[in-house]
Amino acid sequence: MKKTVLSMTAVGALTLLTACGAGAGNAPASAKPPVAHVDGKAVSAEALELFVKARTGKPLAELSPEQQADALDGLITLTVAANAAEKQGLMREPETAAELEMSRLEVLARAAVKKKFKDQKPTDTELKAEYDRIVGEMPKEELKVAHILVDDEAQAKALITQLEGGASFAELARKNSKDGSAADGGEMDFTPPSSWVPEFAAAAKSLKDGEYTRTPVKSQFGYHVILRKAARALPPPPPFEQVKEQLAPAVEQNRVKSYIEELKKAAKIERAKAAAAPAAPAATPNQVPQAAPSN
Repeated sequence: MKKTVLSMTAVGALTLLTACGAGAGNAPASAKPPVAHVDGKAVSAEALELFVKARTGKPLAELSPEQQADALDGLITLTVAANAAEKQGLMREPETAAELEMSRLEVLARAAVKKKFKDQKPTDTELKAEYDRIVGEMPKEELKVAHILVDDEAQAKALITQLEGGASFAELARKNSKDGSAADGGEMDFTPPSSWVPEFAAAAKSLKDGEYTRTPVKSQFGYHVILRKAARALPPPPPFEQVKEQLAPAVEQNRVKSYIEELKKAAKIERAKAAAAPAAPAATPNQVPQAAPSN
């Protein structure tokens, strides 16, 4: 899997704080006249604007008169249902109260971030620093390897002994490997080492082209015998000027993350007794050395 500048600009865990969305709460008096009344309560023009933007991604003014009328009907429907819930006291039920509190927190957090960074566009210095960071983490080459995967270390050692005696690596892989690449003699397509589990990647990088590992390489999948076949350089990344605008979201996220960390340091936080640590996630398929596609 190749890492590109584009792919590294994906928004991280704080997307919620910078996303645009509607929230509930006690709004101040509106400067605009209400767009409707439901059970005597005003439905504000601002609420309609947020309702439309949350559902269409467009401002109300860009909708046709028919679409605006449909949107207002939708907001009125939502308001009628919400009023019914209030009359039944549902806001006091634990789950509903928790959801309302989460909505309040999300809206206020977005507002805090929006105010903090209003009109602060990323500078070229920040964009270039992010570009350099990403480029520095990108793989510079990819390797073509073959491997034999078995469950038992003794079997892996026996296979290495056979290789030293002149046996064909491809034939041994076909007969013994439990990996999906066995049918292709253990051979895989060119792959950046960063796509492999660390033990496999380190062993493959330590070899010269044509060499195989003289001791079994243990990973979470079993024991590997690895043959390095070739290496090739990856294409250089696109120049900074070509992609700098695409880096803005990542810079903005870094700013938000730093700001939130500052707020957390200044806050008095008392955690309840820690719950048991979650179990480690299972290995994902792209951690396993993948077989090359059949020709």
